[in-house]
Amino acid sequence: MEMQAPKGTKDMLPQDAYKWHFVEKTFRDVSKYYGMREIRTPMFEHTELFARGVGDTTDIVQKEMYTFNDKGNRSITLKPEGTAPAVRAFIENRLFNEAQPTKLYYISPTFRYENVQKGRFRQFHQFGIEALGSDKPSLDAEVIALAVQFFTEVGLKDLAVSINSVGCPTCRAEYNARLKEYLDAKSDVLCETCLERKDKNPMRVIDCKNPTCKENLTDIPFMVDHICDDCKDHFEKLQTYLKEMDINFVVDKTIVRGLDYYKKTAFEIISNDIGSQSTVCGGGRYDGLVEQLGGPKGVSGIGFALGAERLLLTLENN
Repeated sequence: MEMQAPKGTKDMLPQDAYKWHFVEKTFRDVSKYYGMREIRTPMFEHTELFARGVGDTTDIVQKEMYTFNDKGNRSITLKPEGTAPAVRAFIENRLFNEAQPTKLYYISPTFRYENVQKGRFRQFHQFGIEALGSDKPSLDAEVIALAVQFFTEVGLKDLAVSINSVGCPTCRAEYNARLKEYLDAKSDVLCETCLERKDKNPMRVIDCKNPTCKENLTDIPFMVDHICDDCKDHFEKLQTYLKEMDINFVVDKTIVRGLDYYKKTAFEIISNDIGSQSTVCGGGRYDGLVEQLGGPKGVSGIGFALGAERLLLTLENN
């Protein structure tokens, strides 16, 4: 029988190597320009890291992780994303004792068991940025600027930056109660996934792609309209910095992050280069994650990740 690569994986052939070299070199060069230093974390981690760091109510943890017991009967997971391992390394190696902020970048294989489609694989490669140790909105603007500069330098021109605020635990508790009350009244028109999310993670309902849900939730309340004064000040300063950097953006109230450790800024970058919208990057501020994974209190963080395969597909179709 002829052997084939496992479903959801793809060989990089010699005739394609130059494409990978180009995007990898550009990402490294732009990251270094912004003062980022490379970090490389193991291909696999203890499963608990992702259950705590990504969240046990997310699709990644519930449905998509490659998890197994090793010969010592320890639960091990091939990493499905890069943020939790980078933060674990930040804590374990006590990088918080160095001058802050700590600015990191990585290029890493990642693994998720999901439906295979064009540009989406079960082994894929993530380019990521993690900046820890500062809660200033100027750092948020810097991270967004890095992403925009990278995409511009690899050749994407028609970019759209969308930003939102997902609040903080103080204002989110009140908002979640309001949102839960709204969703309870709409229970008869929600899909099964949203019925589950409304109790565990109500903000994720806003992200539902089901046409019926979207049609029946047009008056859903949004977090950014209910943020506290501190979050509002942070969000307004971020917009001021982006304007000063000549970065065009729109406020998109539908960008959500369902996990408690996400705070304030959330953003996406969309490419219109091939005639249809394609999200090429997503990121946000995760001020509670370091503490949640056992690190010191009060250490803030912000980052983004992008899929290299999807980026290359966009570039090839351009």
